[in-house]
Amino acid sequence: MLYNDSNNWQNYISHIIQWEGGLSKNPSDTASSCVPAGQYHTNKGVTYCTFKDRAGALGISPVTYERFLNLTDEDAAKFLYFYYNNVAGSKLPDSIALAMTEAGWGSGTDRAYKHLYQALSNLGQEAKNKGEAQAKSFLLPENVLFDEYTKVRRAYLNFLAASPKYAPFKNGWNNRLMSFYSKFSPSGNEKKKLIVSGALILLTLSIIYLIKQK
Repeated sequence: MLYNDSNNWQNYISHIIQWEGGLSKNPSDTASSCVPAGQYHTNKGVTYCTFKDRAGALGISPVTYERFLNLTDEDAAKFLYFYYNNVAGSKLPDSIALAMTEAGWGSGTDRAYKHLYQALSNLGQEAKNKGEAQAKSFLLPENVLFDEYTKVRRAYLNFLAASPKYAPFKNGWNNRLMSFYSKFSPSGNEKKKLIVSGALILLTLSIIYLIKQK
């Protein structure tokens, strides 16, 4: 389980701020329907619709447009943790929970779970509901499921980008997905562990050699 003060979670917040750090009033974004034409509809990845709906429950006040424009990184992190809880992140392997939070943040919780159902099915594990999907996510090697989930997510984003409406977002979406993958892939973490372990072994052998030379 990821807590809001764990290293992986803090790294994920940094990832979100990197890709969603500014205000947006792009009229092509579906979030533009949340505000009158020409106004900012998204701040640090939080749409004004989401802000109005969730800010009060998250202890952010007043729930006004002015307050929305002045969201802090800490405020955005509260919304992000809401999405983690919304996909039942505590009931999933950590990297899968992050991948689903990322998908839920961009496309909603239902879509995040549809990706999981598809990824599990592609790997021979059919799930009929969220509970089954959560349980079966632990039956597969975490790095294998994470890779498959990423493939499913990429295919969905590229499907959307085939539409002229979303085509301008294609490169940004894919770049963000690859950035997320490189930071949070369990395979990447294992490689880092092997590198560190190898370095420690070499250091130990060097120390033993020097001692013997004395």
